[in-house]
Amino acid sequence: MDRDEFLDRKPFSVPQKEKDDFYREELARMSRRHREGCPEYDRICRGLGEDSPYIPVTLFKDLELRSVPEDKIIRRITSSGTSGQKVSRILLDAETSMAQQSALCMITGDFIGENRIPMLIIDSPDVLRDRKKYSARGAGIMGFAMMASKRFYALDENMNPDMEAIEAFMEEAGDGPSFAFGFTYMIWEYFCRPFLGKTAGVSLKNCTLIHGGGWKKLENISVSDADFKEGLRKAWGIERVSDYYGMAEQTGSVFMECPEGRLHASIYSDVRILNPEDFSECGPGEWGLIGLKSLLPQSYPGHILLTEDRGMLLGTDDCPCGRKGRYFRIGGRIKKAEVRGCSDTFDKGETAPEGEFVTVAGEYPPESAGEDSFSQQVMDFLSELSRMLMREPEYRRYPEVYAFGFWCRPGHIEEIRGRYGNDRKGKGTVLHIAPSNMPVMFAYSWVTSLMAGNSNVVRISGRSTEVTDVLLRGIGSLMEREEFADIRRRNAFVKFPRGHRALEEISLKASGRIIWGGDDTVREISAVPAGDGCVDIGFPDKYSIALMDPDYIAGLDDVELKQLAHLFYNDTYGADQNACSSPRSIFWLKGRECNGEEIREKWWNALAAEAENYDLRPWVATEKYRVLCRNYASREDLGSVKRWGNRLYVVPWEKDDATEDMPEGKFGIFYEREIDNVEEMYPYLNERIQTLVCCGPEEKEILSGIRSAGCAGVDRAVSVGEALDFDTVWDRKDIIGLLSE
Repeated sequence: MDRDEFLDRKPFSVPQKEKDDFYREELARMSRRHREGCPEYDRICRGLGEDSPYIPVTLFKDLELRSVPEDKIIRRITSSGTSGQKVSRILLDAETSMAQQSALCMITGDFIGENRIPMLIIDSPDVLRDRKKYSARGAGIMGFAMMASKRFYALDENMNPDMEAIEAFMEEAGDGPSFAFGFTYMIWEYFCRPFLGKTAGVSLKNCTLIHGGGWKKLENISVSDADFKEGLRKAWGIERVSDYYGMAEQTGSVFMECPEGRLHASIYSDVRILNPEDFSECGPGEWGLIGLKSLLPQSYPGHILLTEDRGMLLGTDDCPCGRKGRYFRIGGRIKKAEVRGCSDTFDKGETAPEGEFVTVAGEYPPESAGEDSFSQQVMDFLSELSRMLMREPEYRRYPEVYAFGFWCRPGHIEEIRGRYGNDRKGKGTVLHIAPSNMPVMFAYSWVTSLMAGNSNVVRISGRSTEVTDVLLRGIGSLMEREEFADIRRRNAFVKFPRGHRALEEISLKASGRIIWGGDDTVREISAVPAGDGCVDIGFPDKYSIALMDPDYIAGLDDVELKQLAHLFYNDTYGADQNACSSPRSIFWLKGRECNGEEIREKWWNALAAEAENYDLRPWVATEKYRVLCRNYASREDLGSVKRWGNRLYVVPWEKDDATEDMPEGKFGIFYEREIDNVEEMYPYLNERIQTLVCCGPEEKEILSGIRSAGCAGVDRAVSVGEALDFDTVWDRKDIIGLLSE
């Protein structure tokens, strides 16, 4: 059966087995066409080693992908997105656009009848301004409008119900069938909510309402599907309500809700439920990620997509409504995980109310005066803080808090003091902007400035974690002791939202500012006016690498190898591989006494075993896969990936040109290349590289060679297991030296 003959059949008439057989061949043909027309898609296929891989829908937010010449594109559709979010950009040619419209008409017709009937659009006509470039809202309206004999808009330009237009729609429909269409949240917010507790005064009982999208916003205000349908019934008398599932990335091939409350796949598309662990298929009744397949996209490689939505397969071919094929339910968007690491996080997405300023611990405003560096009171305070965090059960159960307590131990603090002598004083008050996704970084930053002899204002993120809160409680309780009253008066831990006047007020009085976060955060805070002589210590975006000697690894027994892999796991997965000091690219020295390829395989197997302990949240799996696909799409220097499920990806990095940044890695994506000697690594050591983790080679000797060669990068070299260890000299900046005199 050819493609046209298959698509001419009724949309829900084909049994799944027959559909699977056809899809297998047709999707393979489509993949070949897309590989020929879209170089980015071809690189993804080659890199993944698959002929027809799932493409993450979020990739369309990063890249414009097309499989036809530019002059064939007649329309660009953008997905819906909240303020500040990137949107998907979908490029349509005439063939794809017509196929999408036809499929939508056929699917909708199966639910409301094939004849054109009056349509009420629950939106404003302003949404359709540019027919060549419009959003998913506009595309949805225009698609469903193909079934309309006449269209009416239920909302005016101010998004208020237009009763005249609604009454005109009712008059046109009379006692016959009609339908309404809109996006779920907009229907609730502008069409239904204004009439809660009362009726609109008119009845749309003969109207079938079709809606889709926007459930996330309704969940946030605790409106369920039952609440939604009951509100429409009470306000407008609407009894027939059908949800649909679809997206801009596969416009047209929507999944409609039948009277049994189940979403159905038509002949134009299909659904799979995938396990986040390895993207294998889940069985009926198991929650997983939704994967979509569609026969419609010809102008862009959107025929096989991995979504960020949860779903569950309910059954196949046996729904009481009589429709054939798979049917399923939606569990909403997967929860986005908080990514650890010093990335740009200054107040992005925080929920602190506008204008709120809260002192969490200490006293605000703090007494400001430069004190002696390493004063006895500070030394006593840190000694007691270390004892409390390492010994008391309330704190010991948090590894990061315990590690900070160990860092503050008297022996280590004395070692730090020995670097500076006893004749320095702090500059005054220091403002700290700490990242939200490194829970104890605020404390390291604060203690470093405290030892230098400064008063401090530490800005805590509005998205602080349980670890942050526990540590703050410990610090606050210690400062409340009478013997540490002076420290309490000179230090404040505060929360305030982005744009709050406190940022400038504190900056104008500050003698120094420590800014953690990344390029954007450093630029933003540095642009805020500060006091005369204020020292800004910023830590922009950096990344790290590792140097590994296979001969060294070959000499380890199984226990030693496991321990080494565990330490490397802590260096990388411990901060989602997103910390500036977590390695993402591995330079392997060529084995002199061993088979380097065999040792590399042995090493990655050992790390994969450690990665079984990693919390592979569903969003992490999809985001990790997106990064991998984006790197393949946008680069030509990467070999085929080797995957241990979705917990570990290892990619050969083949390009000899060292002028381009190393590819991005996070959540367990590593890029590796073999070198003959250490000097071969030097051209890649640009100013963005923060830490070199050494496995085998002696780090001091390696760093000395790097310095002698005049390389711009590598701020420090450490052994495996020490990548995340904090030091008062960071990014070659002596924090205590800069904040004291």
